[in-house]
Amino acid sequence: MRSVIGEGRTDAEALDRALKELGASLDEVRVEVLEEKRGALFGLLGGRKIRVRVTRQEDAARKIEEVLDGILKRLGIGARVNVRADKGDYSVEVVTMESDGLLIGKHGETLHAIEHLLNRILHRDRGEQGRVRVDIGGYRERRDDQLRSKALGMARKVKESGRELSTDPLYSPDRRVIHLALTGDPAVRTYTVGEGLYKSVVVAPAGGRSEGVRAGGGEKRPRPARSGDRRRR
Repeated sequence: MRSVIGEGRTDAEALDRALKELGASLDEVRVEVLEEKRGALFGLLGGRKIRVRVTRQEDAARKIEEVLDGILKRLGIGARVNVRADKGDYSVEVVTMESDGLLIGKHGETLHAIEHLLNRILHRDRGEQGRVRVDIGGYRERRDDQLRSKALGMARKVKESGRELSTDPLYSPDRRVIHLALTGDPAVRTYTVGEGLYKSVVVAPAGGRSEGVRAGGGEKRPRPARSGDRRRR
């Protein structure tokens, strides 16, 4: 993977010089700010030096495609793989010649495993900081719509009852959808609980204590109710 380091008095100047040397546009590269220096002379004059590293993403995208093609061949699955690089992240679209279910798995577990593996390989071999996001047969878009709808429903119940609700354990991209869906709602807040790859997202009233928690009592926080649980009357 080819990288170029550019220097300048501003971020824009350093980036522009690196892009020209690499012969690439901004949407084709990953940008990393290396350092900002102020010398004694430059400090008195208010000057500075910015250094950025610009890396072309084509090689990383090709690596992702090769690895995924190898996985699909070993599984005996015919599919077309398309990898698109976008400002440090990678969108992978898989179009199968047969049923998508085998690659998606129950609740997307196989898809998540493939995505996790690709991220580990990318970060280990390439030193990348970007994310790989895999979609198979449009599953992600449908799943994201379901999660956003679920998040809004949970927020509505939390505001009505004053009680926290939690999701079932979710993979990181699914948790992110829940968090983002409720970012603009000032009446609720979200946080993550659990360990490992799969954790739950808790939706709680913003700026206040949920029902059943005593202030300063030193008691253990009660387990948040699942979003599908029925309330006791």
